[in-house]
Amino acid sequence: MDEKKYSGLTVSIPLFFNKDESIDYHSLDNYIKELSSQSHISAVYSMAYNTRYRMLSDEEVLSLNKRILDITRDYNLTCYVGHPYIFNRSRLQNYLMEIAKHKPAGISMLYPERYYGIDEPLIEFFNMPSNYGLKVVLHEMKLVSGFDGELINWPKTLIQKALEIDSVIGIKEDSKDDQITQFVLDECKRNNLKCILAGGGKTRALKFIKKGLDTWLNGTTMFLPKAIDYIYPAIMNEDINMVNFYVDNIERPFFEKIVKKYGWHLAHKAALEFFGYGSRHERFPHSVLTDADYNKLEVTLKNIKISVKQILNNER
Repeated sequence: MDEKKYSGLTVSIPLFFNKDESIDYHSLDNYIKELSSQSHISAVYSMAYNTRYRMLSDEEVLSLNKRILDITRDYNLTCYVGHPYIFNRSRLQNYLMEIAKHKPAGISMLYPERYYGIDEPLIEFFNMPSNYGLKVVLHEMKLVSGFDGELINWPKTLIQKALEIDSVIGIKEDSKDDQITQFVLDECKRNNLKCILAGGGKTRALKFIKKGLDTWLNGTTMFLPKAIDYIYPAIMNEDINMVNFYVDNIERPFFEKIVKKYGWHLAHKAALEFFGYGSRHERFPHSVLTDADYNKLEVTLKNIKISVKQILNNER
């Protein structure tokens, strides 16, 4: 079967810490180097949660992202980076001015405040990077209501306004709501923008591929980057046997046996440790799996490892 041309996965960058809670740059560098061997990557993405911005100072976020941008440039990888999660106007302006010197493909803008039904502060916030010649990737996850603290979807009118900003090149669609996802995907097609689906794994991505989706945020391939060049083209070219094997033996066991019990952030760091990319150590006050819990999930990860070897060796 001739392989069709698609953009590839959008790959989230994990951040590793040493036992003394310092940033483990050695593991980070090696991780990005391994990503560079895969051809089906649309972009790598340094972001607020997986890249642990909330554990970092402003200076560390800037230094970290400068390093990530320099390394990814060496490997010819497209890279999006975010901004410090806590900021005021001048601190954010200073950050954008400095990071612009390293030419990211886009700045991931995550609105950190409560939403009171007033769009102007968000639109002003999303527009700020354009003052420094930067493009924007909107981080569209649920907003916190200023009225009752509930998590709510972006209103459709806000989505439309934000996607019509000239500097916006794409959106990380993280509502985990199929109706919102379809609306965002349609608006992205209308505006010729990239829609990066987040949440639900490959099973959910499959629902939207026939509707125009061609990139999503990696889940299990975050700790299995060597599998990217196998599973992404299999999904996009409808290799049903490969997709079913991957979902049944890798994705479903990981999410149902590990993520459901421990949550994504603890689970993926444990898996990264198991597969040799870096330790599961975190910075205070982030939670981390105990040795006892880690030992329990090793059985599932060992079975996943066997299945991955079958894929890499064409033995499935």
